[in-house]
Amino acid sequence: MPETTVLIPSYNGAKYIQSALQSVLSQKYTDYEILIIDDGSTDNTEELVKTLDNKRIRYYKNESNMGIVASLNRGLDLAKGKYIARMDADDLMLGDRLQSQVDFLEKNKNYGMVGCWYHTIDENGWIIHTRKTLTDHDTLRMSLIFRNQFAHSSVTMRTEIARKLRYDPEFQYCEDHDLWIRFSEVCKVTNLSILGLSYRWYSDNSCNRHQRDLKIRVLSLLSRELEKLDIIHSVEELKLHAAICFGLAGPFLSEAIKKEGLDQWICKILNSPVLNKRYGAKWLNDFHKKINDLFF
Repeated sequence: MPETTVLIPSYNGAKYIQSALQSVLSQKYTDYEILIIDDGSTDNTEELVKTLDNKRIRYYKNESNMGIVASLNRGLDLAKGKYIARMDADDLMLGDRLQSQVDFLEKNKNYGMVGCWYHTIDENGWIIHTRKTLTDHDTLRMSLIFRNQFAHSSVTMRTEIARKLRYDPEFQYCEDHDLWIRFSEVCKVTNLSILGLSYRWYSDNSCNRHQRDLKIRVLSLLSRELEKLDIIHSVEELKLHAAICFGLAGPFLSEAIKKEGLDQWICKILNSPVLNKRYGAKWLNDFHKKINDLFF
């Protein structure tokens, strides 16, 4: 049995899937299987995968297009590994990511999932920017209230926990953000300070194609998290929170009235009795001092 399952969902991913697979097969770590869940592709994905003729690759094709959440949950059920490492069919695995993440989880039993730093690249592979993600569990858990802190394709997680939590179809297109929040509630989470992924951002990737649905689901997710913290919020306050989540808070800071509203909203969140019980006033005050660097 392989120690790790590299789970790759794909829908019409023929353009990049061979390079994605080669990036995994180039890892020095070798105790893994690659599990591809083809979500009813109409291109030649299956043909390209089979030309690689590698015994580590297991290929399954959905009878119809079921969506990313159903495909991922099918992958959770079929995975043979103790760990599940996520990858997308248009991304590239870098360095010794698998070995580093598996070693970390082996040595740190109280951690259930681990991501890493990553490049964002365009459709031609040119680096757009590099994201050095947060590493401290408490800061990550707190920051997940505001914004996703993990690149989905950068994460390796314990299969046992992932199967219990599963991806939630209610949050399709932000299913990873929802899952990381729930992971952080039952175990510790972190990002390793290594570059382990090139995440491809281009007009035809899933996030771009489903922007409207994604934003609606994210608003629902953010509202749920605020309710869990006993933070009563208006529609306007939820819009402020969404602006932080989508990286749009900068324009608010350029207008005094909007800046004041944003500051008041952040103070309202940080005054939550639930958060004060969880972290303490001093920790939250220190977090407040860092908030501009984290989100603006």
